[in-house]
Amino acid sequence: MKWVVLAIVVGLAGYTAVNLYYRKPGRGYRPYQDAQDRATTARLLAAGWHKLPIDERRPAEKPALDTAPAAITRAAVGLGADFEPNFAEKPGLLASVDRVIAPAVVARGETYTAYFTATLPSQKTQLGNVSLYHREHEFVLLPSSEPLPGKGLLSRWEDSTYCVNIPTAGLAPGRYRIRIVAKGPAAAWSFTVK
Repeated sequence: MKWVVLAIVVGLAGYTAVNLYYRKPGRGYRPYQDAQDRATTARLLAAGWHKLPIDERRPAEKPALDTAPAAITRAAVGLGADFEPNFAEKPGLLASVDRVIAPAVVARGETYTAYFTATLPSQKTQLGNVSLYHREHEFVLLPSSEPLPGKGLLSRWEDSTYCVNIPTAGLAPGRYRIRIVAKGPAAAWSFTVK
């Protein structure tokens, strides 16, 4: 019996040493999720949508704008008829976008900063990542929610203010329309790049 226990201990120690030494850094391979992500990317590119890098801050304090604010209107709920068919798996959307503060005009090459207050679907979720998609003169800002790690964790508040910085160096001067998508009331507005 001693030899069996010794063989198990030596085998586990050897396996652990080899696993730690040769393990690839980063997250592990997730075949289903990676296939869904590739399918979504291919569909979005085929429909003309391109993902742009953005800088986000959360939570953020609501600013006082130096320029005139953009006129914010209510947008349709969900991803929209033109955007939703491109997703292999529907992302977890926020419950609603409650308030948006964004300038109406930005100089080309400067950073366009938009602040928005959003409500999470529940206190067991948090804002995951925020993606920005661009097609011609249209932008779609897609904030997604993700479950909090652990079973007992809860968010303190269901709503918070977030800041998104969009680079305008690659944009041609003109008028652009942007919308933030959510399950419930969403927001849309226009801004001009000079």
